[in-house]
Amino acid sequence: MRKRSVCAAAACLLFTCSVVAQTAEKVRIWREFIEWAERPDSAFTLEGYRSHLNAQGLAASQVDERVALIPKLIESNPEYKAQAAAVGFNRLYRTPDQTRFTLQPNAFLVSKSLELKPGKALDVAMGQGRNAVYLATKGWDVTGFDVAEEGLKIADENAAKAGAKITTVRATFEGFDYGQEKWDLIYFVYTDAPIVDARYVERIQRALKPGGLLLIDRPFRSLTNPPPEWKETEQDKVNALLKAWSGMQIVFYEDTTGYGDWQQTSAKREEYKLRIVRLAARKM
Repeated sequence: MRKRSVCAAAACLLFTCSVVAQTAEKVRIWREFIEWAERPDSAFTLEGYRSHLNAQGLAASQVDERVALIPKLIESNPEYKAQAAAVGFNRLYRTPDQTRFTLQPNAFLVSKSLELKPGKALDVAMGQGRNAVYLATKGWDVTGFDVAEEGLKIADENAAKAGAKITTVRATFEGFDYGQEKWDLIYFVYTDAPIVDARYVERIQRALKPGGLLLIDRPFRSLTNPPPEWKETEQDKVNALLKAWSGMQIVFYEDTTGYGDWQQTSAKREEYKLRIVRLAARKM
């Protein structure tokens, strides 16, 4: 019996060492990928990464393995996903002639804010601050967070130009401290926040003051003609937002088609219409 226990312990140790080694290798590969992606001269695509690896002299099998690994790491690790998103958005925000998003404040947010008395507002994934700056000029005390430091920098610059004051924070959806009963308005405008995740929904509800308003406006996967590369998630299903936020008073809901504020591909946002869902809900 003792011999079997020793053998089992040894096997367990070998397995643990193997797992640790594999994890360390993945961390190393990810760090090298991000270092390459952050270079101004890198092509931030998997094919660009493949070309980079080929130029480094890696064997074809190693190149294929690494190119296949990167998307898996991004999907399985929230920290890696945030880092990749920051790289992509920083690149976009540094592009002066971009055509993928409008610089004007979101029309749905503007219309709903006119019905409210200015208070404390939270801009989730604020980007360059087009919405935060607008609200600040209307008397709101606005805090916004984002993973892209370039976006936050531009947001602060835009606020200064407008003679307004905003608070910017570099944070992820999971890492930001939303607080409790702190906000009169929380809005998700063209973000990929986990807006139907039960635990996240609960965090946002706790963060709103009684009577506080939640706003969501963003594109969703088409129900009739979805792009092949756009995989369906829980939030894309019919009435998913209504179900997720059913614990609040729904004051507006719309599932429509139109031209979005943002286009997630390299195409101009005016080139085709998207399925857009908008929701306004009040905490009772």
